[in-house]
Amino acid sequence: MFSVHSFINSPVDSVSYILFNSGSREALIIDPGTEDDTRLTGYLQDNELDLKFVFLTHEHFDHILGMNFLREQFPELLVVSSHKTSDRLSNPKKNLAIFHNQLNLIVDKADILISEGLIEMIGLEFEIFSTPGHTDSSLSLKIEDAFFSGDFLLQGSRIVTNLPTGSRKDYQESIEKYSNMLQGKTIYPGHGDRYIFEVNNNL
Repeated sequence: MFSVHSFINSPVDSVSYILFNSGSREALIIDPGTEDDTRLTGYLQDNELDLKFVFLTHEHFDHILGMNFLREQFPELLVVSSHKTSDRLSNPKKNLAIFHNQLNLIVDKADILISEGLIEMIGLEFEIFSTPGHTDSSLSLKIEDAFFSGDFLLQGSRIVTNLPTGSRKDYQESIEKYSNMLQGKTIYPGHGDRYIFEVNNNL
């Protein structure tokens, strides 16, 4: 059984998630988007959780701002991402940080590279989906009926596809490919509140 807790980030209001295995107390974080985020470390400490993994849905700065802090606090931490995301983490132009107040954000590459398929983390089995559209590197993460979409799915907002490596065509293809599987699932998006996926509201 897993539990999930969300955090709204700043300066951009992306969302980070802590998931943990209720049995083992092992935890993973999805998209740490606030620099030096002591809320995350405080939550882990208060709930006696052992952080094992960070999962990155894509490389944009508002989803990775907290990575260097977490690596300093947890040297044994393993970071999971797509190959393309990993390659762009250390480039402030490709992670878009340079376009946000000239922020020179450099993050080391991921430890575990994955494209699609099953992966075991924190003693639980997750399914990884390649979901290009917002970026060509985007991954989403599913466990049971929970789907952590990054910026692939956002409730009530048009998906931004005109940034570097984004594609409206890829986005439409991703939606069409996964819409049946997603029907009725709880979406935990990269921005905004969680919601239930309904095909007519996302096509």
